[in-house]
Amino acid sequence: MTSRDAERPARGPGGRIEPERALQIGFLMLLAVCAAQVVWWIFDEVAYTTRVERQILAHHDRDAAAAARLLARGVPQDEVLAIFEELVPADGGGVVVSTEVQERLHEDRRRRINRYVWEGSFFLLVLLAGVAVLARAMRQDASLRRRQQNFVAAVSHEFKSPVASMRLAAETLLYRDPPPEMRRRIVRRLVQDIDRLESMVINILDAARIEEGALPRMPERLDVAEMVRATLEEQRVRAEEAGVELACEAPAGLVVEADRAAMSSVLRNLVDNAIKAAEAGEGRHVVVEAVREGSVVRVTVRDDGVGFAPEEAANLFLKFYRPGDELQRRSRGSGLGLYLVRRFVELDGGRVEAASDGPGRGARFTVRWPAAEGPR
Repeated sequence: MTSRDAERPARGPGGRIEPERALQIGFLMLLAVCAAQVVWWIFDEVAYTTRVERQILAHHDRDAAAAARLLARGVPQDEVLAIFEELVPADGGGVVVSTEVQERLHEDRRRRINRYVWEGSFFLLVLLAGVAVLARAMRQDASLRRRQQNFVAAVSHEFKSPVASMRLAAETLLYRDPPPEMRRRIVRRLVQDIDRLESMVINILDAARIEEGALPRMPERLDVAEMVRATLEEQRVRAEEAGVELACEAPAGLVVEADRAAMSSVLRNLVDNAIKAAEAGEGRHVVVEAVREGSVVRVTVRDDGVGFAPEEAANLFLKFYRPGDELQRRSRGSGLGLYLVRRFVELDGGRVEAASDGPGRGARFTVRWPAAEGPR
């Protein structure tokens, strides 16, 4: 159980213990009971083997006393020793229990105790590993469920905002006859809201197809500069409304082997994410840079927006993950865009990473695709 788990309230609405916490408590109790059982087994075996050893030694002592009586009656020592194999002649006369027999008894007792200790320890280790695996799975499941709840809240907001905007635009056109310039702005706004809804629906469908392994891929040789410029042109109106300037630093001739739809989705989601971050953090610039680095082509999307804590970098590509509180969030999004970026890039044999100097200091998302050799 981590400190973050400990900080979460153990009880849900109505004072009921949350299922996750109840299972954690149950596993801890099971582990404690099993540990107590193992300790009891070990102590019981120590007591049992000690009792058996003493009983056998007492039996040998009685044999030695019986042998002494036989010797006193004149029975030859050789005949007495033949009857009692655990006895040996004593230095001062008579017979005693063999030291070898006593040591063998002690060694047998020690070996049995050690076996119980090792078996009990192995049992506890296996149980502890099992509990740790289950606890980790439970934490991951709980984290996924929280991200899904955030996703539902985000998608609800993402659908509600453009729908409300579209309704307002439609009612304006229905009940008024605005001047041509205003009509063009309203229609442009309608198209943007439709594009926003369509983009979100495409992301949801792509995520579902990726999970099912049903997403068709058709790799081809693609010019990175052309793909970047097409993406920036697609996002330009959206960026102008947000007051964000888009810049492209991608020379011609950089060719990669990738699926066109996947690469388009990667660039669209990264640029859209950068515009949202710049808008939320009062930034003004989004730059897309592409360079050749050995056998790969590196594409970096930089913004001067809200940024994020450096330790959040790896989590940003998790499905449904969005840093912070969904109810207090300044930027839009559903938590699927960066997840799709990572999955699409990995399917094309590349890799992606995120970096930021901290909240309010912008962010950098870097994608590396395998470069295609030879002319396009």
